[in-house]
Amino acid sequence: MGEFSIFHWLVVFAIILILFGGRKIPEVMKGLGEGIRSFKDGMAGASQSSASPTQLSAPTGVAAKPGKGQVVLSWSAAAGATTYNVKRSGTSGGPYALIASTAATSHADEGLAGGTFYYVVSSLGAAGESPNSVEVGATAS
Repeated sequence: MGEFSIFHWLVVFAIILILFGGRKIPEVMKGLGEGIRSFKDGMAGASQSSASPTQLSAPTGVAAKPGKGQVVLSWSAAAGATTYNVKRSGTSGGPYALIASTAATSHADEGLAGGTFYYVVSSLGAAGESPNSVEVGATAS
């Protein structure tokens, strides 16, 4: 009683053909397939790559000027950046510790004991954080 016979399915198919016409069925099935594919891609996170904002570039022209107990850093502004993270390490190649976030394109790292320090700068904006800049080193006296 709860099952459809082949006759019932033929009647349903005939009604669909009459309502939508023979040309509409392939279009409807294509749209359904694209919708399912889009849903699967969205669940897998594939749609994020096409909708994400462009990635920020790292600041360029990073320079370090050593001084007495300090190192003054400067760099060129990166397009789309609202702030910059300044990071320092005691060894070349890192690991780097965040020492400042600034909207300016320069920073004075003060109160340093003598020694060589290594710095990188990254840009922050609506697209997130950029990769680190090229490392620069300076020896504070």
